[in-house]
Amino acid sequence: MNGPGWGGVAPFAYHRRVPSPAPPRRVLGIDPGTHVCGWGVVDRDGPRLVTVGFGVVRAKASDPIERRLATIAAGLRAVVATHRPDAAAVEDVFFGRDPRAAVRLGEGRGAALVVLADAGLPVAHYANNVVKRSVGGAGRAAKTGVQAMTRAILGLANLGGELDASDALALAICHHHRALVPATSPVRVGGRAVSPRIAAALEAAKAAERARPRRAPTAPAPARTPRP
Repeated sequence: MNGPGWGGVAPFAYHRRVPSPAPPRRVLGIDPGTHVCGWGVVDRDGPRLVTVGFGVVRAKASDPIERRLATIAAGLRAVVATHRPDAAAVEDVFFGRDPRAAVRLGEGRGAALVVLADAGLPVAHYANNVVKRSVGGAGRAAKTGVQAMTRAILGLANLGGELDASDALALAICHHHRALVPATSPVRVGGRAVSPRIAAALEAAKAAERARPRRAPTAPAPARTPRP
């Protein structure tokens, strides 16, 4: 033999096609912060999304920043150990008008990311407007609107209390949608071809609309009789 293969010709290389990873079954959403950190765990059960748990990790506002971050990290470690998620979704840094808020968000993200890295979890990062579009179709929806849409998608009777927890649940929903629905292969909605992710957002908006309480129809005013 002269060199690799036969007659100096390299042998054929057979490559096994690696299938795309299956969508995660359980996702932990984290709305980071240095005082209050929201968390929410959502399972996928076939076509349904099911809430496993949600809440907040709270640190004392009077504590120095390093102590607050340690408290947040310890609380998130307990959440990961209890619920054992397959993946995590964390809000990305948003550079708005308040640079100090962006710095605080970055510090809270750092504490969360260390916990997730120690647990060996894959982490996805989503901008705030991407999450809002995923649960309701509008990138500038108010926090209360996101909370109402999240409650409708998950079929919860009540989702009151901390908005940080509902934001974390919305992050988990967003990751479920984007992990399950590919970015290509258009879907027809109302006779128009749209991306599957937009179709999922529209379906979420319809679910939120269906969950809104309807006003009872008012009786029509009695007709006036003309004077003779």
